[in-house]
Amino acid sequence: MARCLALLARDALLVVVLGAVAWLAVPPSQSRAGFEDGARAYEAGDFERALKEWRGLAAAGNADAQYGLGTAFSEGSGVPKDRKKALEWFTRAADQGHLEAQHKVALAYILGKAVKQDLKKAAVWLKKAADKGLARSQYSLGKLYEFGNGVPKDDRKAFLWIGRAAELGFDKAQYKVGKRYRDGQGVGKDLKSAARWFLAAAEQGHARAQNHIGIRLARGEGVAKDAVKALMWLTLATRAGVRSAGKARDELAATMSIGKRAKAEQMAAGWKPLKKPKK
Repeated sequence: MARCLALLARDALLVVVLGAVAWLAVPPSQSRAGFEDGARAYEAGDFERALKEWRGLAAAGNADAQYGLGTAFSEGSGVPKDRKKALEWFTRAADQGHLEAQHKVALAYILGKAVKQDLKKAAVWLKKAADKGLARSQYSLGKLYEFGNGVPKDDRKAFLWIGRAAELGFDKAQYKVGKRYRDGQGVGKDLKSAARWFLAAAEQGHARAQNHIGIRLARGEGVAKDAVKALMWLTLATRAGVRSAGKARDELAATMSIGKRAKAEQMAAGWKPLKKPKK
């Protein structure tokens, strides 16, 4: 149980980091100019100006400004770091339907740092944001169902929510969906679908997915066999620090001609990840 919660918290933190500034692009419902002025100041490191812009708006009920103040207290930017005050502002914004704030409130209940840990409440907040299409919340809610934390353990629901996040382009979810298709967990076993999702995540730079698609290309498992592409992906995964990828890369390279190895190396050198969509 403790290990599952640790993994869930780690993933939740990672996905928040991936979208830490996504809120800046969300148009506020009111006083747009004032909020955006504050947002630009915040990005530029002028926290005093940002807070000056946001305080009045937040007090008047502007959800984006409330989220901005929550972020400032959470990060200690322009104000002393204070998780409880951050959560207060996040909750105010969340109560108005601010999706990013709802995710942050859920994370607080998962981690139990600014408030007593309560996975049931976390699940409620994640569901609110997930229903409105926030990929991070969909993924995190799926993880709760995967481990049975705060909700009944349910592999089908886990697959459903993680799958929704994958469809929105969230690489961690795409990788997870690939594994579920590979293992037949919460969905029928389907090696072609597994390879497709591993590739989708790999193309965004997910190192473990690069390892998995490399192995499948080398074996012709769920995808046409292609040693050169397999070596390229295994090389990228190895460089990203996936230990098992190095061994697989060396074993595959030993079976290939110098020319094919050189081509794979050239492909790896020129590879660039796809631009990640907002989550």
